Amino acid sequence: MLVIALRSIVFAPLLALAVMAGIALAGSSAQPLAGECTLEPLTLPLFDATPAAEIAATPLAADPAPDTGDEVIREAVEGIVDCINTGDAAYEYAIFTQRYLAEQLADSSAMYQPEFEQQLSSGPSEVEETFELADVTDVTVLDDGLVSVIVELSAGGTTYRDTLVLANVDGVWLIDAIEAFDPPR
Repeated sequence: MLVIALRSIVFAPLLALAVMAGIALAGSSAQPLAGECTLEPLTLPLFDATPAAEIAATPLAADPAPDTGDEVIREAVEGIVDCINTGDAAYEYAIFTQRYLAEQLADSSAMYQPEFEQQLSSGPSEVEETFELADVTDVTVLDDGLVSVIVELSAGGTTYRDTLVLANVDGVWLIDAIEAFDPPR
C-alpha cells in the first residue's frame, strides 16, 4: 500500500510508505472480476485537480445515512473486500474517501502523488491471493455520522483485525480512517 501495492496490505493507511509495505498472502489464485466491485474506479486527475493538502485540511461531512444497521455495514465491507481483490489499483483505492486519500498524499515524503497516479493508470494485474472476510463486529455510529467497525480478514493463514471508520459518501460507504491494526503493520 516500494512499488505501491494495495495487494500487500489489508486496511493500513495505504498510501503511507510504512503502511504500503508487505503482507505475504496465500489463498485463492483465481482473479476476481472487476465487475464484482460495485464502486466506481478512482480516476485521474485526482481530486478534480484540487491540491491534496486543501482537501486533507477539510473535515469530511458525511452524508446522513438512512441505515447504519449491522447488515448494511457488513454488505458495505464485503463490497470493499471485493474491490481490494480485483488486482486493479483504480478499484483497490476507490474504497477510500477523497479526504483520506488526500491526507495520505499531502505529505510527499509518505507518498509521491505522480507515482501513485502512474499506478492507477497501469490497469489490472494478476491476483495471486485474495482476502476473505471473516467477521464484521462492533458497528458503532459516531456523533458525526461516521461509523466505526472492526473488520476481520484472513489471508494466507493469517487473520487481520482492523478498526475502520466508514463514511457514507453519495450513498456509498467508504473508508475515511483506520484507527487500529492487529497485527500492527
